Amino acid sequence: MAAYPYVNLIYTYYKPLFSERNKLRIISKKKIRDYRKGHAQAELPLTEWYFILRAFNPKNINALRKKFNHVDAVNGYTIFNVGGNHYRLITALHYNTPHGYMRAIGTQAEYSKPYNQAKLKRGE
Repeated sequence: MAAYPYVNLIYTYYKPLFSERNKLRIISKKKIRDYRKGHAQAELPLTEWYFILRAFNPKNINALRKKFNHVDAVNGYTIFNVGGNHYRLITALHYNTPHGYMRAIGTQAEYSKPYNQAKLKRGE
């Protein structure tokens, strides 16, 4: 059972917004599921982020900034601050095709470590 019963409510709310030609395909939802297992409090914000982004097909970073308050482009990746600025989602969004790739999920403290910053610059 989900830690938050509101996850089904989120799905019910955003489901009508999906259409095959407009939805963004986010590859590797498994990373979200795996991260939720160790961080139960992250389930609701990550699920909400997933459904909002999937229903919204952004054409550029500026369109994303209108939908999400905290989005940054760093070294070719799109970094989302999710869950009240507690979590970072590192994604590779391709605006010319409706595909997005999950690269990493972590807390702000994990993201701020010099090792992870260097890894991001290298493109890993």
